[in-house]
Amino acid sequence: MRLRRLLVRLHLWLGLTLGLVWALQGLTGAALVFHRELDRWGVNAAAGPMAPVGKLIAAAEAQAGAPVRMLSVADAQGGILLASYENADGRERTIRLDGASARVLDDRAADAGWRWVYALHEELLLHDRGATLIGVSGLWLAAMAATGLWIGWPKRKAWRAALDPRCWRTGRARRYGWHRLPGLIAAAALVVIPLAGAAMALRPALWSVLERTTSFRRPYAAKGPLPARIVAPDLALAAARRAFPDGGFVRLVAPRPGVPAYVVRVLRPGEIRAWSGTSSVTVDAGTGRVLARYDALAAPWPNRLFDAAFSIHNGEAGGLAGRVLVMLAGLSLPTLYVTGLLSWARRRRAAARPVPVLAMDYASAIRTP
Repeated sequence: MRLRRLLVRLHLWLGLTLGLVWALQGLTGAALVFHRELDRWGVNAAAGPMAPVGKLIAAAEAQAGAPVRMLSVADAQGGILLASYENADGRERTIRLDGASARVLDDRAADAGWRWVYALHEELLLHDRGATLIGVSGLWLAAMAATGLWIGWPKRKAWRAALDPRCWRTGRARRYGWHRLPGLIAAAALVVIPLAGAAMALRPALWSVLERTTSFRRPYAAKGPLPARIVAPDLALAAARRAFPDGGFVRLVAPRPGVPAYVVRVLRPGEIRAWSGTSSVTVDAGTGRVLARYDALAAPWPNRLFDAAFSIHNGEAGGLAGRVLVMLAGLSLPTLYVTGLLSWARRRRAAARPVPVLAMDYASAIRTP
């Protein structure tokens, strides 16, 4: 009984102090589940194979008037690519390209639209400090969901009363019922999804721990000055395709000061990522020689577990059903926050309400022999 009271207090105060943050996380996370499909809405891409990477980058650089830092596929459907660059003011922008024709579709600020929602969801617009806060709050959210499930688990033969709103006769029962019902339904997801999100948000610290305690292997990082002559990006992509003949193009990161290499990411059949695979090839910018090769399918188990975090967090690991589940779990968080806050406020008001004097006298009278 003492343990239950302790868990109820923990559940209550976690909800009161961090509940608003979690509600915001749930709303932004639910919005992001299908944001790529929404972002593509109304954009027509030409049919056909992807144009050479060099042609795509040249088209983007002609529009940008600046070097392209990264070229990547926009989503699982293919046909649209994103080219990232910095303008003269040092602000990051993104150009959308038709993948088959290399035609520029638009040029927009990187933090416009959905990117802003991403920044709010991942770091509360506070950059590295915000990411750490989100990671730690994700751990607490998983604890909150677990304690809520333990507290609200119906007793034997009480499941109908827990799941059927018609059984909630009083206002107090309805408030508790509408708080408990979404919690029971979404509890498992609200444990797993925040843990996967916390793993990504706390990546630097987690990687250090995994390196010391497991077989985890960090991605190869090329270091040194840029060579005087840099090979064409098509040669880097060709080297990656020789390393992974079955890999589909996902991303090419261009060399930059201090990092004299291309990094090409591909998606191999069998990876848990639905479209943005984690297999990669690092190619020397001066010679086109392969410096490192990361095979997501043959990586140590801690790497594979970490690679899966993104797909678990956004539901892609479970296909369409998984994504819908994640969206509904996200929407449950503001529901849980509002219903929990209302129940707490109502109990506070009831506890603070003075007892009428006559009632007190009557109660004293009936207790007097």
